[in-house]
Amino acid sequence: MHTLALALVAALALTACAPKKAPKPDVSARGLSATAASDYYYLLYQDLVRQGQPAAAGTMLEQLIKISPSPDFYRDLANIQWGQGQPDKARETLEEGLKRFPDEMILHFYLANSYVQQRRFDEAEAVFRAFLARHPNDQAAFQDLAAVLLESGKYQAALDLLAGVSKERRTPVMTFHESKAYSGLGKRKLAQDKLRQTLREDPNLLPAWSELAFTYEQAGDYRQAEAAYRRILDLGEDGPEVWLRLIRLALKQKNMDKALAFLDNAPRDRNFLFDVLSLFVDEGREDGAARVIERMSQEQPDNPDVIFIQAMMAVDREKNLDKAMALLAKVPATSKLYDKSLASRVQLALDAGRYDLALPLIQEGKSRFPDKLEFLLMDAVYYDKQGDVARATAIYRDGLNRWPDNVELLYRYGVGQERLKNRPEALAAMVRAPKDGERVLRAEADIPALYVEHEAWAGSAHGTMSCDECHPGIETLPHGQKVEARDCASCHADAA
Repeated sequence: MHTLALALVAALALTACAPKKAPKPDVSARGLSATAASDYYYLLYQDLVRQGQPAAAGTMLEQLIKISPSPDFYRDLANIQWGQGQPDKARETLEEGLKRFPDEMILHFYLANSYVQQRRFDEAEAVFRAFLARHPNDQAAFQDLAAVLLESGKYQAALDLLAGVSKERRTPVMTFHESKAYSGLGKRKLAQDKLRQTLREDPNLLPAWSELAFTYEQAGDYRQAEAAYRRILDLGEDGPEVWLRLIRLALKQKNMDKALAFLDNAPRDRNFLFDVLSLFVDEGREDGAARVIERMSQEQPDNPDVIFIQAMMAVDREKNLDKAMALLAKVPATSKLYDKSLASRVQLALDAGRYDLALPLIQEGKSRFPDKLEFLLMDAVYYDKQGDVARATAIYRDGLNRWPDNVELLYRYGVGQERLKNRPEALAAMVRAPKDGERVLRAEADIPALYVEHEAWAGSAHGTMSCDECHPGIETLPHGQKVEARDCASCHADAA
């Protein structure tokens, strides 16, 4: 024990002195027993995980496996390798673990799901079937295999598999999988019957309630769908997605008061509010959108996202240019979005014919952001809108001195020369422009409308990306056992 204590002290001292480098001690040189060495490496492994050094942590796990192999160590090492973008190596680790521990379900689970994550369903199916050949009564393996079959669209195969499970070994999850299979086969009534059976067997199974609510919603039975979503809330799952669906249901029923009541009780999550805002806008309910913006402005008055949306509403709903300009001016020069604020103010001023407001903003933009082409383009538009085509064309020519291959500049310059009756120069510019079908000619178009490049709120109008899409985890099987908010806005926008 004394020797082990000294070893642990040495380990902690080593990691404190060199946190960026994984220690590689020689166990035999330390004279430690296998048990002491295992404890030592495990402590080092945990410390490296805390420090956010997965590669070094993986090295420690490799040492642990050599000294004291266990299914958990193989699983954790495979998870690290998967997270580092090494799926083949992760599978090799899991297969090595299965050679040592052929009956360990967790290793089969991880190996199968490594295939599922890459949509290699046949291989995932083979892993579970091999396990069931050795353990024909394992309920979890039956459930997981059924989930893989459903994910791969083999609905009848899933039904056939579950039909072979004896009554005493059946679980509510198996019944739920049967409902999913019937739904996939287009047998809606059988699917709903199985869902109701699932909830009789387990009234608290959240995925079944979620599926039932969705089927009611698809069938247009909004009252029953709302009741199902409320039941999900009662079960403690009050994530943003549930509230968003309730608000959507209320809007489908033309019940704005109920939608706003749901909004008032929903979480005050920033991304959720953006989703609700997009929902109200899509449904043409500006009163609801205004309520969301009011809440956001109270809670985050200096958030650039909120300011841009308020400015948009001031223009589109109130036709109040001065209010929009004043709001956009609140974005501080230190913000990452200050260039967007400046560009939006220029565009609003140009659209309104307020050239007196536009010019100083254009000059500031060109001075602060000399590498931003949009301010040079707006400078040219400023003169073009006032009839000075020659000055606008000269600005495009100056831009080509800096960005000689820019397609938009070449086209705008060519169109300007054409308008000036200088056809040879116009043709020369057009010839220089790449003939790329993906490029869009915007020669006579203004800079895009207010905040078009900033997608913090507009992007959510078309749905959000799930975290599973951005960061697929090796441990996540399809048909997870909880209702989640499928949102990863923090992965895709930095609006600070």
